[in-house]
Amino acid sequence: MIITILFTLLLNLLAPATPAEPNGRWLVELQTQDDGCLTAWWDANGLDSTTFLKKKLPIGNWWVVAVPAGLSASLMEQPCIASITPDQKIEWRKQPNDPAYVNQGDMNLIGMPKAWDITTGGVTTAGDTIVVALIDEGYQVDHQDLVQNIWISRGEIQDDGIDNDNNGYIDDRIGYNVQTGDDHHLLKSHGTSVAGIVGAKGNNGVGVTGVNWNVKILLISGADFESDVIAAYQYALDMRKLYDQTNGAKGAFVVATNLSGGINNAFAADHPLWCEMYDKLGEKGVLSVAAAPNESISVDVDGDMPTTCTSPYLIAVTNVDTDDEIVGNAGYGATSIDIGAPGHGTVTTASVNLYKEFPGTSAAAPHVAGAIALLYSTPCAEFLYDLDSDPANTARRIRDLIFNTAKNNNSLNEITVTGKRIQVDAALKASVTDCGAPIETMLDITSIRPNPAASNSMIKVYFKVSPDIQDAYFEVFSSTGAKLYEIRIDQTIAQQGYIELDGRNLLAAVYMITLRGGDRKVTRKLVTTI
Repeated sequence: MIITILFTLLLNLLAPATPAEPNGRWLVELQTQDDGCLTAWWDANGLDSTTFLKKKLPIGNWWVVAVPAGLSASLMEQPCIASITPDQKIEWRKQPNDPAYVNQGDMNLIGMPKAWDITTGGVTTAGDTIVVALIDEGYQVDHQDLVQNIWISRGEIQDDGIDNDNNGYIDDRIGYNVQTGDDHHLLKSHGTSVAGIVGAKGNNGVGVTGVNWNVKILLISGADFESDVIAAYQYALDMRKLYDQTNGAKGAFVVATNLSGGINNAFAADHPLWCEMYDKLGEKGVLSVAAAPNESISVDVDGDMPTTCTSPYLIAVTNVDTDDEIVGNAGYGATSIDIGAPGHGTVTTASVNLYKEFPGTSAAAPHVAGAIALLYSTPCAEFLYDLDSDPANTARRIRDLIFNTAKNNNSLNEITVTGKRIQVDAALKASVTDCGAPIETMLDITSIRPNPAASNSMIKVYFKVSPDIQDAYFEVFSSTGAKLYEIRIDQTIAQQGYIELDGRNLLAAVYMITLRGGDRKVTRKLVTTI
């Protein structure tokens, strides 16, 4: 009997452990700010916040929770929940295993030597220190070629558990890790390489140079899930808001964000909270840049996040090589991918004070984020004339300048929105040409809401048109180029500042909304769902 019992115990000890039940991770929107219903359900199921995640997001009534998969159905049935969607894990778009060039041919391709003759970055003509916020998996914060350009909150003390600088975040002296709630970033080469493209210190006799010789790089990490990405963007947004509110005494003058990661085969219609962040950032004057997938797919057809988001403040970037051809494994899309930039041909910073080849769309995107920052340092003060009064308009003008001065590229024609590759020297030259001359007349679609839109909803297209523009029209085109509607802008509509489209007249599809006046026009995309 004793031998049998011992043998049974031994078998139990040697048997493989029963795997733990996987968690279901969800983005939950409550009907109201009152989270009592969610908390009651949480407690009734014996969940604790040490083992399972339950966290309020800094947006509306949204929460992120991770619960045993077996409880997910019960969670969905709670009457206080307005909507629930999976909190998907993102993938960092690391370099592919393609051959890479071993010099900075990328910088020559986009005209950086001539651009640096105009400015090398750093501050606006008004003295604002220009900041680019990076969202990545980790960084070497003391890299010899980056350390001088890393943003630091001088009033914050590390690891004392106190919000010393009163910016709403604790221990964020050297950026912010959205998972750990401090500034401890994992040592990762991917983020270090992205940072080097935006702003490796230039003309210092060490290593390489970034698009900006001088700039401040705001490091944000820990964004492994969609909810984390939203929190990361919120941090960047809060820093810009605080800067504006305090006239530069607190926060950071963030002008651009860069995300070289995302979710493959996903569509904007299923991720409205994420996409909404780009409009919120844009309204405060922040342009966001995202990398296309490192796959030869049309994201219009196969999907991708965040590049299928429709915000006019998001620039989606694909990858060209030093021969100025789109790379064979780079994503494209005539309605979703805006422009090309060099990825192949890039040598940049890497962890442990090293340098390496860094091809891929992860390298292409920060060239554009860096170009945005450099344009804010233009020596023409008049170019930034409305920076304080209408920062969103400044951001849109810089976006349009990048698109209009980019170089036509046959390999991108008809598979990207612009059919072009960035040309930074041309953009900077345009910002100073005829400096002091009157700013050209206004013609712009400022936002489309909601977007994506349900097919039974009313859709508002907001716009700005200068009074001296005559015969302005809105046109709606299908993705095949067929014109569906034409609306003339009369004085009443112009004063109203928006037009309404009836979603019941639109099938679930991607449409192009064009505002045309004289010989000028602007186009934005609209996505409708069932």
